[in-house]
Amino acid sequence: MITISLALLCLLASGMLDLVFKIYVSKNGSRGLMIAGIAVIWGALQFTFMMKNGIVFSSDHATLFFGGLAALALTVSNIALLECLSKLPISVASTIYRLNTIPLVLMAVVFLGEGLDVYRILGVLVGLLTVVLLHSRISETSRHPAYDLFWFGLILFACVVRASYGILTKAGLNAGAGADSMMVLAALGWFIGGLLYFTMIESRRKIRLGPIYLIVIAGILVFSVVWLLTNALLRGDASVVVPITNMGFVAAFVFSLAWRLEQLTFRKTMAIGSAIVSIGFLTFGMNS
Repeated sequence: MITISLALLCLLASGMLDLVFKIYVSKNGSRGLMIAGIAVIWGALQFTFMMKNGIVFSSDHATLFFGGLAALALTVSNIALLECLSKLPISVASTIYRLNTIPLVLMAVVFLGEGLDVYRILGVLVGLLTVVLLHSRISETSRHPAYDLFWFGLILFACVVRASYGILTKAGLNAGAGADSMMVLAALGWFIGGLLYFTMIESRRKIRLGPIYLIVIAGILVFSVVWLLTNALLRGDASVVVPITNMGFVAAFVFSLAWRLEQLTFRKTMAIGSAIVSIGFLTFGMNS
């Protein structure tokens, strides 16, 4: 019961994080400075957690190598997510981004030697149907198809890169890397990547810092998502915990309806339902 409760809290925190991202970018706040600001809060909380529990930072080769690559992937994917949330509805961006289970499964087959059974194949196919439903919704209402296709392609890119973060983290853990130390490296990657993105890209567009309180909330939520997921995995099976936490897009959609950022439509409902079915198939595949 504790495991499920932690996973559900992680689901809610993930959905709330996407909502905070959406509200922040709607105010035209700097994506890079937000990522860097989140990194400061996340890193401080993570370091405090490690100090209180007597966890020493690991500087071995596996931690630095895989942790560095994973941090790069996580930074790039979240900056891309923020940019996409500024142009796409949260129901589209959040759902596709959190369908990273699909490319993760495919990468696991190629790079980690995991099997691909009929349920995983069905999960992938239904997930692709979700993407088609969401894309068709945009294309039917868009006045600038090529422009919107770019942003749709970018969120797909963010989804794949986010999946590569999962693969790199798993490979690092298999090689003996320290999980908590990899989280510190991830926060450091966010800080450096966010500042570089602001300096090299956004400063030329004269984009400035958005509401600081949203950055603080997002930083706490990022740490919460990581902490809740880690503790849920310590108490229960990944095949149960991960699929639940990956349903964060459902919470994000509900929150966006409550904040009146979106309207409920039949196509959106179909897409959300299709995404849930896809993750269900992938979950069954992991358990079989």
